[in-house]
Amino acid sequence: MLRTALESIYIFSVIYLVLIYYKLCKNVIFLRRKSKTAIGYKNKKLERAVRAHSNFCETVPFILLISFILYFNNLLFFCVPMLIILIFGRTIHARAISNLNEKLEERRIGMKLTFYSLYIGLAGLIFYISQLIYFSLQASINTTILPQWQIYKPII
Repeated sequence: MLRTALESIYIFSVIYLVLIYYKLCKNVIFLRRKSKTAIGYKNKKLERAVRAHSNFCETVPFILLISFILYFNNLLFFCVPMLIILIFGRTIHARAISNLNEKLEERRIGMKLTFYSLYIGLAGLIFYISQLIYFSLQASINTTILPQWQIYKPII
């Protein structure tokens, strides 16, 4: 039951991140069409929209890749909190940077939450690697300590 809930939260988190990406992309497209700018910036609002989209594209894929590694190795207790914190961080950061009257404190909070998400992912990867090492050592110890049975042929 807990696993099903965590998997559902994980999948909805990934969907939400995709929707944030789509919204940021559509915002850039809308502002480019409105200002008739193919490349570059003609106004501050377009520049901020492009930076919000770019910052999202620079950070989220790497963290999402780490979460996929953890998810497919059944470490949901790392990847679910990681994505939830990432969602809050990227949402706060995107709203702060897109606003012309930027609140720098909100932007900092968004960046900190993004880094906390990355730290959780790295802790999950370290935990996964330590599990691999531990179980490989256990396997090698348990297979070499077992008694070695020799088959003797009866002498007739």
